[in-house]
Amino acid sequence: MTAHPYCLAVAVDATALTRLLAEGDVGGYRDSHPWYVAATLLETARNQGHTLYLLLAAGSPLQLGHWAEVIDIEVHRYASTRETRVRIGSTGKVSPLFEELESLTLAPSAWQLEREQQEGLRVRRVHLDGHWIRPYAICETPAFLLAKS
Repeated sequence: MTAHPYCLAVAVDATALTRLLAEGDVGGYRDSHPWYVAATLLETARNQGHTLYLLLAAGSPLQLGHWAEVIDIEVHRYASTRETRVRIGSTGKVSPLFEELESLTLAPSAWQLEREQQEGLRVRRVHLDGHWIRPYAICETPAFLLAKS
């Protein structure tokens, strides 16, 4: 399958990362924030025959360490809380060349893309930092994942 042009990035603590990589889609990643847009992005990727990737950052300072294929994103609504469960498939390590958060760029707005295309504006991207990764960030899929497909 081809990698989707956009991916997700999330910060996890070292214990959660170890468990997540060991359990994969059995345990998955859980968040108390509703990932409605991420679930829609996964549906769009599937409809296009693409794989959506999740990049996992951990440590202090945060660094990208692993990637995972997203199998499913379930957003549950309970009476007083919301919970998101992300099931993952195969995983891999991020190359040391791409460990810094700044190696990822946030997904541009539809207006930015339209202006670049129609008005000939220079491509302008914002690099990911620790402020944008919680609860999750939508980024342009890095080249090493695009080449993997």
